[in-house]
Amino acid sequence: MERRAGAILRYLVDLRSILLAFAIFNFTIVWMMDAEIHFTCAACPWYHPWSYLNEPTILLVSSLFLRARRWQGNTIALLLSGYLISYFIHILLIIDDPVTALRYEWKITRMYYPYLVGSWVSQYLFTLIVFCYSALSLKKQFLSRKVMAPGGIEGESYVKAGTNQSFIPNDFSS
Repeated sequence: MERRAGAILRYLVDLRSILLAFAIFNFTIVWMMDAEIHFTCAACPWYHPWSYLNEPTILLVSSLFLRARRWQGNTIALLLSGYLISYFIHILLIIDDPVTALRYEWKITRMYYPYLVGSWVSQYLFTLIVFCYSALSLKKQFLSRKVMAPGGIEGESYVKAGTNQSFIPNDFSS
């Protein structure tokens, strides 16, 4: 029983699980904030009208793929979070004075979003964390693979019985 409790605790303390929990919390908060808006405006906040292609949804999908612990999941998480980072840079390049805009954004964030979740800037801070973690996980997975060079690591190759063809044995056990 102790082993199982320890395994569950390790699963919950894992950074991937923490990022997924934060993504679910972030998605829920923004969804609830959107449900409270009952007016139409010319310059609505970034999360209204609701779309399943907004930042919290993309971050939730990215965190789900990151939690999969596969190189394909890490690649998709890296691409999705990279898309959001490039979109943020694109928005900053469009604005006349991005430094002033970000300064005022932080003032508004401190006034209306004391817990930081749900603000526009928090989406991109979380995106940066997911991007860095997926890049490091992807790097770790590719560096831990055993790569065999032609001719083997020491330059040796084996000859199949009855033929003159040489081949390199593959070790797929890892």
